[in-house]
Amino acid sequence: MFYYVFPNMINKYHDELEAQSPFMRQAMLFRHYTEDIPLTVRDTDCIAGWYGYEDGTMRTDTQVKPFTHVAVMSDTQWQMRNLMTNDMKIMTGFNVAHTCIDYGKVVQYGLTYYIEAVDAALTEHPEDECLLAMKLSLEAACRYALRFAGVVQEKAKGTTDPKQKARLEKIYSALCCVPRLGARSFHEAVQSVWMMHSLIPMAEMSWASISIGRIDQYLYPFYQKHLADGGSVDEAREILKNLFLLLDSYGDGACAMNIGGMDAEGKDMMNDLSKLLIEVEKEMSLRAPIFAVRITPETPEDIFDSLIDFDLFKIGQPTFYGELSCRRAMTDRGVNPEEACAFSINSCMGLVVAGREFADMWGVKFNAHMPLELAINHGKPLNGHTDIKFETAPEDITDFESLMRQFGSYYAELIALCADMHEAISYEHAANLPDPFLSALIDGCIQKRQDRATGAAYNTVTVENMGLVNTCDALMAIKELVFDQRKYTLDDFKAAAVNNYEGFEALYWDILACKKYGMNDPEANALFKRMGNIVSAACKKVSSGNRYYLPSLHTIEANIQYGGELYATLDGRKQGEPVNKNANPSLLLQKRDHTSTILSAAAWDQTEFSGGQPIDLYFDRSWFESAESRGKIKALVRTYLQLGGLQFQVNSIDLELLKKAHEKPQDYPNVIVRKGGYSVRFNEMNYNMQEEFIEQASRLELCR
Repeated sequence: MFYYVFPNMINKYHDELEAQSPFMRQAMLFRHYTEDIPLTVRDTDCIAGWYGYEDGTMRTDTQVKPFTHVAVMSDTQWQMRNLMTNDMKIMTGFNVAHTCIDYGKVVQYGLTYYIEAVDAALTEHPEDECLLAMKLSLEAACRYALRFAGVVQEKAKGTTDPKQKARLEKIYSALCCVPRLGARSFHEAVQSVWMMHSLIPMAEMSWASISIGRIDQYLYPFYQKHLADGGSVDEAREILKNLFLLLDSYGDGACAMNIGGMDAEGKDMMNDLSKLLIEVEKEMSLRAPIFAVRITPETPEDIFDSLIDFDLFKIGQPTFYGELSCRRAMTDRGVNPEEACAFSINSCMGLVVAGREFADMWGVKFNAHMPLELAINHGKPLNGHTDIKFETAPEDITDFESLMRQFGSYYAELIALCADMHEAISYEHAANLPDPFLSALIDGCIQKRQDRATGAAYNTVTVENMGLVNTCDALMAIKELVFDQRKYTLDDFKAAAVNNYEGFEALYWDILACKKYGMNDPEANALFKRMGNIVSAACKKVSSGNRYYLPSLHTIEANIQYGGELYATLDGRKQGEPVNKNANPSLLLQKRDHTSTILSAAAWDQTEFSGGQPIDLYFDRSWFESAESRGKIKALVRTYLQLGGLQFQVNSIDLELLKKAHEKPQDYPNVIVRKGGYSVRFNEMNYNMQEEFIEQASRLELCR
């Protein structure tokens, strides 16, 4: 299906929309989209949900007529943003989608709950266009479901098969109820989930990482009622398979489906629906949804064992989360304990309070190497120049402690600049591209009469620390070679990096021989922990009100692109090479093992990095050949989470299969690989990215 036609819609209705305020403009655009987009019901559907133009039916307009723009950022702020982007490789921006609403509330009460809340606010502010736009959007969503009901009704009229007619009448009945009202059955609850899941991307004009929260919890009462009323497990299975197929067919694959966890009293919450969802995941073997499994001290062993499965690992499933550590991460950033108990995994990385938080993932993409450059180069980047005047007074670096002081000071100052810019960018986005529909679904926005970019109870901004592990390795090399051994000077390091290590081969090899993150070396572990404290303190200092800046070590595959545009760094990484991926060691660490990786990653306080900090471990197929070796995988996962790890990502790569799929993609359409935080079909990657993926996979030493 071809569903990304927002440019066409904007162009089609441009003149009508231009005359409106931004809030009403976006609400009317959303309404037009829900009224115009083609809808399809297939003969095998249990729930309705296919929408969009068939591939090739409509091309997306490349030229979009602009709307009148409301300027919020000053020229000075734009200049500063450009300076940091161009001279320092530090980017700030506003990123839509990446969200998780409270599906449990929608399934139980319907959109009527939110319409009534808007109506109550309108009694005090009857002319408020934000509220009026919210109501228009919510009503459009209700009519969208009724449009689908009409399509189903017409299809039912054209069939004489009693089974087909009964199936269609059931779908029709559901769509006449949900999502406007609360669901009355398991079937209606799942239908409501999909309607909402597909409507949010329409409103956000993006399918980026929309997640569905704790589905085995909010659907469980409906599942129990389904069985009590005589419904079968197989019937529920078919409904869920239909949902999985839709989740896989739309979006970027980074839709997190939470499984398990525990309640406020510490009781594990895995249930019969959790088990059924695991069975469906194995049977469907799709790139999406992400299976986010929450491991507690009481997670049943049989369920844990069922997840250590080659057929799951080969498609990058599941992702394991440490329930206790995740809760501590939420409270550490200011979420109250009650809400922290009900957190949800959002997308492939973050932790959110579903329905109360808007997460601006990738809001800051931070060059973690830059504070080190400024520290050793008197406040100037090693490459290029900058007109930014820092308050940190440059000082001569005479020992490692003075270097760390300068590093910390420059890091904090750069983060403060990023926060100032991001704040302005958020208000500019809210002023020009608000989302009344999603805003109505997030607590705080109706009450404040504001867009989700500014009004959510929690506005979180992820600070992606690109190459923080490389920076740790660079600091370790400087400590060893400059201050401990006095074999080289800081000027030697600077000259080597500026020249991409050409002519500095001896220094290059000495750097590679130094201690590194990922070796489980006590000194390197302690240094990374210290750096984590610097990062966390700087982000907390700039957080205020409802906006929280959350440190992250999540890169997905962006470590390749980011590294491709980054000059050589002081850890021996040459120009254009990838920076480290996620919380994994640098690729310059040639000898690695799973145990050292998890011990290094667990040596620092991950609860301060609730923006995302996964480690990725790859397992050869031989790991799954016996119960003993599968038990070793389970022990690795359990140990890491018990030590405080938040997120454990897995994969099992068949290099020969990837090479065949690279050479003859038409013969291997369903090969799935873990791209970073989520899985993709291998042939959806472009040719160069496939080559890069194979090269990086080849360099990983798979422990046998």
